[in-house]
Order: sequence, then C-alpha cells, then structure tokens
Amino acid sequence: MTITRIGQSMPRIMLYIAALALLGFFLSRQFMSPETREPFIEACLSGGSGTEKQCSCLADYVHERLTQDEIRAVMENRVAGKQFQDKVANVVRSGANACR
Repeated sequence: MTITRIGQSMPRIMLYIAALALLGFFLSRQFMSPETREPFIEACLSGGSGTEKQCSCLADYVHERLTQDEIRAVMENRVAGKQFQDKVANVVRSGANACR
C-alpha cells in the first residue's frame, strides 16, 4: 500500500474507531445503568452475605448477562416462568462463584 492510499484510508479507519467507541459507550450505559446497578449493590449488601467488593463484582457480572428489563424484573420480584427463573438462578450462582 502506498503512502497516498494509506493517507486516504485514515479517515475511514478513524470513523470506524469512533463508531466502535460510541457503540461501547452506549452499551456500557445500557447494561450498567445506575438505575439498576446501585440498588442491586445495596440489596446485595443488605443481605449481609457479601462485601462491597463482592456485591460490586456480582452487579457487574449480572449486568453483563441480563438485560435491563430482566434485571428490573428480578428487582421487582417478577421472575415468572421456569425458563427465566432458571436463567436468573444460573447467572446469580455463576456470578457468586466468580466473585468470591
């Protein structure tokens, strides 16, 4: 590739990098919403079985694996249906093991 061609492709590369950064920012806001993350940590701590570090780790773990709607349903005790109950139980169990 010549220097001219590299120079011409740089704006395109920068555009892709900017788009990926924007997507990463959006996804982090989507899945790590303080609206559910902070109450999740507070509920974990009030249970008395985890430290702040463990509860924060578990919040991150759960928020990476469940949607905002699923997390809200869990927090509002609307875990209906065997498939959803099993999914939540598996995520929480795996998260608790990963965040020891």
